[in-house]
Amino acid sequence: MLYVTRDGNGRISELHSMSVGENQEALPADHPEVLQFLHDRWRQSELDQLDRNFVRAIEDLIELLINREVIMFTDLPAKVQEKLLRRKEVRQQTHYLGDIGVGGDDIIPI
Repeated sequence: MLYVTRDGNGRISELHSMSVGENQEALPADHPEVLQFLHDRWRQSELDQLDRNFVRAIEDLIELLINREVIMFTDLPAKVQEKLLRRKEVRQQTHYLGDIGVGGDDIIPI
């Protein structure tokens, strides 16, 4: 049995292996609503990962355009410059380990 909490629209908003509070409903693991909730969460997780990978690809594209002098870093809006610099700094500080490479030097090779 799994324990679910529902939102204001009656949809499952939380799923637990044990009862953790009031207003929870026990449902079997193979209940259609439980399966749909798990599928939706898995799908959202997949989309989130694709978004992170896409953002990284855009960063690499911007860096490539700057390196080839197609654009200048200062051509970018100030907020974009700040975000790019901060992301690069964080990756270097934490020795980012991504799907592409290791350390701060994880530019996608073209």
